[in-house]
Amino acid sequence: MQFSCESKELAQSVNIVKRAISSSNNAPIFSGIHAILQGNTLQLIAMDNTYMMNKKMDVNGQEDGELLIPAKAIGDLLARFDPDEVLTLQQLPGEKEMTLKAAKARGQYHIPLMDPEEYPAMPSFEGDRVLRLSEEVMGKLISTTVYACSTDASRPLYTGVYLEKSGQRLTAVGTNTHRLAIKDLELPEGDDSEFSLLIPARLLKEIGSNLNGELPEPVTLTLKERQIMAKVGNLTIISSLIEGKFPDYRRPIPPSFSNRTVFNRVDMEKAIQRVSLFSQSDYNIVRLAIDADGIVLSSAVSDMGQGKEIIACQTVGESLPLNIAFNSRYMTDFFKNCGTDRVSLETNASLSPARLMPEGDESYTYILTPVRVIF
Repeated sequence: MQFSCESKELAQSVNIVKRAISSSNNAPIFSGIHAILQGNTLQLIAMDNTYMMNKKMDVNGQEDGELLIPAKAIGDLLARFDPDEVLTLQQLPGEKEMTLKAAKARGQYHIPLMDPEEYPAMPSFEGDRVLRLSEEVMGKLISTTVYACSTDASRPLYTGVYLEKSGQRLTAVGTNTHRLAIKDLELPEGDDSEFSLLIPARLLKEIGSNLNGELPEPVTLTLKERQIMAKVGNLTIISSLIEGKFPDYRRPIPPSFSNRTVFNRVDMEKAIQRVSLFSQSDYNIVRLAIDADGIVLSSAVSDMGQGKEIIACQTVGESLPLNIAFNSRYMTDFFKNCGTDRVSLETNASLSPARLMPEGDESYTYILTPVRVIF
């Protein structure tokens, strides 16, 4: 096997598929990247027990073949070349190592290989359902929900985004049980199917990092029993779906709210970032004292000091003034992804769930559980 390419392109592709390799997997075979060369197309494949990635890239192919390269070794080496370095990778017949030559650096490096015949083949995938989403729709789905998911592997139901499709409406839900993000999306006409599934946030983050805003490409999701295959550009990902019954996400949402406060998103976000410097690091609590024409933000810790700011707002409601406290990071996460300059905060009482929404956009709902504090 032999091919040449620029180090930048190869390093980018290697770094993408490396993310499929789990540090907790004890099987040595899964620590490698399977490289398959056919003509001028190089496939890089990496996987663990439940997750597989296949990235195709164009190279100058000289001799077809396949290698199983230790991911850490090749990744660390590629990171140390200039982006425009021209590399030649070669394995001669009968050898158990790969030779990498760098023209500009005038270097030659030898990396021991593993047996590619022991590596599992990328499975064929013919799904029962296919969902094609534009890059714009997929980008909105990811940016508005994934950040709200849990990262606690002991609670797998909350480590993914729940998708619910009914006709032309697609609802995406992310939650860690302390916050809840719901995004409604309209799909083009033509597919009236109805289904629901729970997609790992890990998969959606990977799709999001590979969306190309300059040359938008559709994203194809193919479902097969308890697996999903995602295709975006030259990247294919196969993942197990999260099993289990997702809880009724509508239940935590109060049927109505007694107060509605509208404010400037940027002003609030910056104020929270400053005031939260004086909050306890484990909880990032910021107190809000809401009145008709202003919100007083405050936070204090005995050994750190205190901070206070006043944000202009317009509040209409029956339960004013209202004192309520939130995890500051949960609030700023929403502000970074809501997409509007003005935001509404709807409340009932100090310990009742609150709702944040982009002003003028009812397709996006964010429910926050207040924190119990003493004002």
